[in-house]
This record gives sequence, structure tokens and C-alpha cells, in this order.
Amino acid sequence: MSTVEKRMSSPGAPEKTAYARQLDAIAWALILIWIGVAVLANVGWGWALLTLSGIILGAQAALMRRAEPVDGFSIACGLTFLVGGAWVVLGLTWPLAPCC
Repeated sequence: MSTVEKRMSSPGAPEKTAYARQLDAIAWALILIWIGVAVLANVGWGWALLTLSGIILGAQAALMRRAEPVDGFSIACGLTFLVGGAWVVLGLTWPLAPCC
């Protein structure tokens, strides 16, 4: 690990394995590719969010399957995107949040 990487990592966070770093890189690549495809193909917010949640939760499931530490924040983001995407795709009329 280089000195820059040591400075950037949080002091309490466990160091990621090579598999976890590679999986992160693949997930980020898929997310960026999907955003480009979704914008160019005009697939709509619902399907874009559902696919995004599938990528995020799939990466965390792959880490969990290999008994590696998972990121709780990523799981929360993935579940939020899943609920929001399902909300739009199913066309529910009542508001998702009480303020809207």
C-alpha cells in the first residue's frame, strides 16, 4: 500500500483485500456504464434506479458470499434505490416521503 493510500484510508476501517478492491472497481465501472446507457437510451428513473440497486446490492452480496466485510452504507443506498425504483415502476400514487 502506498503512502497516499494509507493517508486516504480511515483509521478504524479494515484494509480491503485484493478481491474487494477488484470488485469495487468492477462495480464502479458497471455503475458508470449503466448511467451512460440509461441517459442515452432514456430508460426512465424507475428502471435506472432498479438496475443501479442491483449492481450495488450484487457487489455487496458477492462480498458477503466470500465472508468478507460488507459496507453498511452501500447496502442502505442499494435498498433505498430499490424502494425508489420499485415505487416509480409500480406507479404508486401516494408519496414516498411524508414531505412530498
